Amino acid sequence: MKRILLFPILSIALVNCIGEKRISEEDKTAILSELNEIKILDQRFAGIPPTDLTEKHGNKKAWEIFEAQRDSIGMINQQKIKNLYKEYGYLGEKKVGEDAASDFWLPIQHADNDVAFQKEMLDAMGKEIKSGSDDKYHYAMLEDRININLNRPQRFGSQLTYNEKGQAIPKIGLIDSTIVDSLRKEFKLPSFKEYYNQMIIMHFEMNKQMFLDKGITEPQLYK
Repeated sequence: MKRILLFPILSIALVNCIGEKRISEEDKTAILSELNEIKILDQRFAGIPPTDLTEKHGNKKAWEIFEAQRDSIGMINQQKIKNLYKEYGYLGEKKVGEDAASDFWLPIQHADNDVAFQKEMLDAMGKEIKSGSDDKYHYAMLEDRININLNRPQRFGSQLTYNEKGQAIPKIGLIDSTIVDSLRKEFKLPSFKEYYNQMIIMHFEMNKQMFLDKGITEPQLYK
């Protein structure tokens, strides 16, 4: 317990002491390679437990093992991102390109154990956008994630949960549903209905047998 409680304090001290080391071509090659490795590890645990794990341990135990592995990898990736940020500052698209900037953002988005870190990165992203970065999509996603972690409603509705019909709904609700689509457009997000219907279809396919058992034979899309 002590380690868990102390971690956010230690991480804040680490991240706040940042540098802005000039990125040489050699540095950039190494950074891109590390960010690609981070993405591969992150995405390995982004979905559901693999079939062999479920078959061996059953669904409940497989999820416990899978989530423990995901949390462990997440902590490793977070530390790598913090080290990179400490040395080079925020690695947005202007420094490393669009794809690598997305890879840098992934562990930040998933750092729900360290909201202070997420908030500092959101501030850094805001400064990047003010200086010419076009990465508003990831900014919106992270802002919503932080609000959810603080039990607050979202501006953009990017974080969702599902009702008993399998329909996606905004987790903890929206700050203002009347302007959500205009905000989503401004920050390069798909329309609310388009995004939610995509998620409904995905959720249905991932849990198809459960829905069939409930008599729901197709995704319940928003019209």
